[in-house]
Amino acid sequence: MTEDATLLQGKLALVTGSSSGAGVEIATALARRGARVAVHYRTSRAAAEMVARAIGDGGGEAAAFQADIARADDVRRLIEEVGERLGPISILVNNAGPFCDTPFTMLAEPDWDYVMDANLKSVYVAAQQVAPEMARLGWGRIVNVGATSGLVRSHGVYGLAKAALLSLTESLAVELAPHITVNAVVPSQIAGPRTDRMPAYRAAAIAATPLGRLVTPGEIAQMVVLLCSPAFDFVTGRAIVMDGGRTIPVFARLNLAAGMEP
Repeated sequence: MTEDATLLQGKLALVTGSSSGAGVEIATALARRGARVAVHYRTSRAAAEMVARAIGDGGGEAAAFQADIARADDVRRLIEEVGERLGPISILVNNAGPFCDTPFTMLAEPDWDYVMDANLKSVYVAAQQVAPEMARLGWGRIVNVGATSGLVRSHGVYGLAKAALLSLTESLAVELAPHITVNAVVPSQIAGPRTDRMPAYRAAAIAATPLGRLVTPGEIAQMVVLLCSPAFDFVTGRAIVMDGGRTIPVFARLNLAAGMEP
């Protein structure tokens, strides 16, 4: 996809969790295509403002906004503040989502609530807030960032929340059509500093991936941009899995040519 600086001109994008990780790449990629960007953070104002400044230095427009997305009132306040300061949101990227792999038998109830609220409830609340204005404008894009943890039985409450997010994506797509599309980008383990600090895990993840590497934040950002582009105008309610083939069910190969039968 060529980098068209006018592709999203006139659009305002809110990217949650965009002060670090893949969120930075998503916010920057949308800005490079002409969108104004609301950079969201929970605790690191300095990091969010650095992202916003970098976008500004590149000729774009961005501003930082704080909220704890695990709190519904904070999500509503965030949407309101972005609207008052920058205008109506036409692209919502629900990227933030804290991880937790504590076994269910040991999981504290407040931790269950926090992970479910941040990964799932926040998406419902944010969509409910932005949808009326998107519908009035006749155009809107909601992109939910999931995880392949939602496709397998792993990572406890986090995987459960990400699995439910895919169902919510489909339901919102049906409910908010025809003017608003709702899709999910579902990456597997993402290449970056976190995985670099876990070399054994990183090597195992790569070995289990048919394409022999991890997905990059830039590739995730590119897919988000594509889902907001005219090329994907007729795509809604879909989960775009970016795992290099890792979650494909594979049966053990049988060497029938050598006379080995099941």
